[in-house]
Amino acid sequence: MPFIPHTDEDVHEMLAALGVSCIDTLFEEIPQQLRVGSIESIGPGLSELEVMQLMRERARLDGMPLCFLGAGAYEHHIPAAVWSTITRGEFYSAYTPYQAEASQGTLQAIYEYQSMMASLTGMQVSNASLYDGATAVAEACLMAVRANRRAQGAHILVARAMHPHYRQVAVTTAAGQGLVFEEMPYDRASGCTPPPPGGTQAPPPGGTQISAPGGAQAATNISAVVIQQPNFFGVLEDVDALTDWAHARGALVVAVVNPISLAVLKAPGDWGATGADIVVGEGQPLGCPLSSGGPYFGFMTTRMQHVRQMPGRIVGRTLDLDGRPGFTLTL
Repeated sequence: MPFIPHTDEDVHEMLAALGVSCIDTLFEEIPQQLRVGSIESIGPGLSELEVMQLMRERARLDGMPLCFLGAGAYEHHIPAAVWSTITRGEFYSAYTPYQAEASQGTLQAIYEYQSMMASLTGMQVSNASLYDGATAVAEACLMAVRANRRAQGAHILVARAMHPHYRQVAVTTAAGQGLVFEEMPYDRASGCTPPPPGGTQAPPPGGTQISAPGGAQAATNISAVVIQQPNFFGVLEDVDALTDWAHARGALVVAVVNPISLAVLKAPGDWGATGADIVVGEGQPLGCPLSSGGPYFGFMTTRMQHVRQMPGRIVGRTLDLDGRPGFTLTL
């Protein structure tokens, strides 16, 4: 039964303040023919089971068409265990996790998420988290420039076969901070970014120009190369060749991945000879409903050597003075 906090005295005081004698006066503007005198026409109440059966019958009238749309947001099946777990009182709290002693459940949930994402992507550390997949790409580009001190410029090569919204958001977010973006074209017959000409050999000493994958021309000092796997067309890129090519030129590799695909595809940490350096993507496939198009959340993982350049919060696990495990915001 709903709790109504207003006493009769409260109601009389409010009506007096409004200058009306009764609540019905407030609804005089509703035409009489639209008012329901009683609830008899509504019918008897139904049990929970009966309501579910009625709703299923009405839902069947709409049909159940399959949805193959998406472009980063997909109508995945969400197991009931997901909802059951994330709404448990010991993990779920409206309070921010800054006060560790009051937020151990929330902090543990974040820590377990970080551990899963690091393992899934083949990286050593994960944050929790970013606004969405597109802004995660922009943040990764900014992070790569901070982390790659060897590169004198702030030049980012982005595969044109990457999600167009991701490319647009990255440019909008980071170009104003001095980053220069150049696109690597894809092969129109295959839909993938061609392997770079010249293999994985480093450019000759003193060279001022190099040939980027697909023929794009870029400065020798590339900060990062951004590769999506699978790309926007659903095609698998030759990530090993692209990763080795980038590393041979002193560039970091930013991998943009669908987390569900990593159940069957090689983890970015295993790309090429040494693996990608930063991994980002859209987290919606991990169990978020479509929610009218988002935003959902963006994930980011990286190597420990770059952890202090990573945006967002990071939860760590420690031991208290009594040797009991505890969780806290570390960075």
